[in-house]
Amino acid sequence: MKAAAFFRLFRVVLVVIGLGSAGVARAQELWRVGVRGVVVEMRGVSRGLSGEAMRVIEDQLRLAGDSAVSAPLADDLAYFLRGRYFQLGYSEAAVDWELTGRKILLTVNEGARMTIGTVRFEGVDEIPAGELAAYLTRPTRERAGRLTRALPLVEADVRAGVELVLRHLRALGYLEATAQAPEFTPAPSGGAMDIRVVVTPGARSLFGNVRLAGDLSVVSERLRAEARALSGQPFSEVALETARGQLKGGLQEQGYFAAEVEAGSGETGGPGEPGGSAGRVPVVLTVVPGPRYAVRAVRVDEGLSRGATRVAGAVFAVARGQTFSPDAVDLLHRRALDTGLFSRLEVDPVVAGDGAIELRVSGEEAAPRTLGLYGGYESLFGPILGLEVRHVNYLDLGDAVALRGEFRGTGGEGALEWADPAIFGSRWSLGSGVSWESFTFADYDRRTAGWRTALTRRLTRRITVEASTALTDNKMSTDVLSPAELGPSEYTTAAGGLRVVLDYRDHPLLPRRGWLAEMAVEGGGIDGDERVTFVRGELAVGWYQPLPGRWQFSLGARARAMATAAEAAAVPIDQRVFNGGANSVRSFAERELGPMSAEGNTPLGGLASGVVSAELAFEVIGNLELAGFADAGTIGDDLSAFFGADDLRYGVGLGLRYRLPVGPLRIDYGVNPDRREGEAFGALHVTFGFAF
Repeated sequence: MKAAAFFRLFRVVLVVIGLGSAGVARAQELWRVGVRGVVVEMRGVSRGLSGEAMRVIEDQLRLAGDSAVSAPLADDLAYFLRGRYFQLGYSEAAVDWELTGRKILLTVNEGARMTIGTVRFEGVDEIPAGELAAYLTRPTRERAGRLTRALPLVEADVRAGVELVLRHLRALGYLEATAQAPEFTPAPSGGAMDIRVVVTPGARSLFGNVRLAGDLSVVSERLRAEARALSGQPFSEVALETARGQLKGGLQEQGYFAAEVEAGSGETGGPGEPGGSAGRVPVVLTVVPGPRYAVRAVRVDEGLSRGATRVAGAVFAVARGQTFSPDAVDLLHRRALDTGLFSRLEVDPVVAGDGAIELRVSGEEAAPRTLGLYGGYESLFGPILGLEVRHVNYLDLGDAVALRGEFRGTGGEGALEWADPAIFGSRWSLGSGVSWESFTFADYDRRTAGWRTALTRRLTRRITVEASTALTDNKMSTDVLSPAELGPSEYTTAAGGLRVVLDYRDHPLLPRRGWLAEMAVEGGGIDGDERVTFVRGELAVGWYQPLPGRWQFSLGARARAMATAAEAAAVPIDQRVFNGGANSVRSFAERELGPMSAEGNTPLGGLASGVVSAELAFEVIGNLELAGFADAGTIGDDLSAFFGADDLRYGVGLGLRYRLPVGPLRIDYGVNPDRREGEAFGALHVTFGFAF
């Protein structure tokens, strides 16, 4: 009996222990990852870090490619997981492993997380501490991202950051700058480490007298001015090499392909020696221009197709007989890529005799047939869904043919287009196409069939011209608008025009600096209820300027006018000009600034409009900007609308921009500060591209 009672008591104890163990197991969650039959379980990983830990293990399993558990694999997984913990600030993290049958069990002891507290520099009072701290924490910041406020403490990153601080100091002219090992002290608040870095910058070196020597007859005044501007700037070997390279590049732009520029010491000291007076380093840049080269021949790789060879040969033929210039060749290179024929293109200048260059063109052709599907939303057209089938190098001629269909909230559009990027072997490209469009807006519908041809040439890298002609046939219908409001219900148009674009921006789609100007003039006739002849003009400018920090300022203006002897009512409604919308005064919905129909639903437009806009944007995180803007614009039936300050309408508001490779996705809300009876408080706009 006593034995039986003992065994019953023993069983109760075992059950209690078992239940207790089960409770502990439940408290420590088990995370599991499986790839290619290899199963890894992790114990001791906190819920907040489980996703990151599972991602690390999954990535390593995929890279390893193992299909069975093994001790080396388990050890590697523990090593990489521990390394990730270190990167997150868990400097005392430990990861043990064991093999349990066909599984790997990783047991994690995370320890405490430490972040970076106060960063203090000593010995460099003349340089803002924040400037140096940005270099010290850069390795960690690049990994953690801009949104992370409390950066994890990774001692290896901090030591690497000290080297970046020294490189920055040397770029500022402190050539002998040194730093002691960073000191880490627990912050009073706990959970963080304050960092102290003692720096000995040494004497600062500046460029002294910068003298040009050698054959100076080929050195332009611009290059001389750039060399003189170096005097007084921080001296470093990198800055000296940059100056030497810029001078050499400037000579090559003038055709001196084999030019050399040698950097040497001045009269009282040499580069790298803080000679001269008060830490000034005198420098001599010796110019050896060599012969001036001209392009004698262009050779296109025989491996390219007949069509690609024709286009490449026509594009680069303009360089033949001209003085060699890297900038000119770069322009032609861009023009060849713009044709869409090439996925990769290389242009190698090769010396082919005294003063002669041969351009050797090679590369890979793009896929001849592409199918593109795209979609989006635009304030005027609403949702957009499009499909394009494109065939480049059609019939091995180098031409391109495209068939496009687009469905919008306001209707649809279809087009068949053809383009020759080097018509008759010239520098001009010719494009022509037929199109069909249905457009439903407010209280009317329009159906249009049209044909357009354009002849385009990029004169320089910055200047493009286009001459065009167009014919359209239009049918309008409405149950609401009067004939005076709608204009003729059936009409045809014929017009020809010229457009010039001056683009001095640093990027064609995502500009940060520079300016853009577009000027267009078009003349033609409208044949409806009566014959209307017209001249239409447009001028648009935009200026972009980065400001200190992450700020950006932009300024833009646009004016449009249609000169005709006819009354505005004789001009079809869609041939008039409008104001209000995503690219004009943004406190109004699309087209809604100006006169409205008697029913009050349809904007009637005018014959002249203008708008001026300003924006101030701040980059919140990478590619995401918050912008404040102000717009002022007007509309009327003659040119006096441009000068009617009493009738200016305004818009102020905020917007978000997310920079994509094809341009920014833009969401703006503009408020109307001088509302009139019947006008909305403001308007929301969603579109792609810049407002100006």
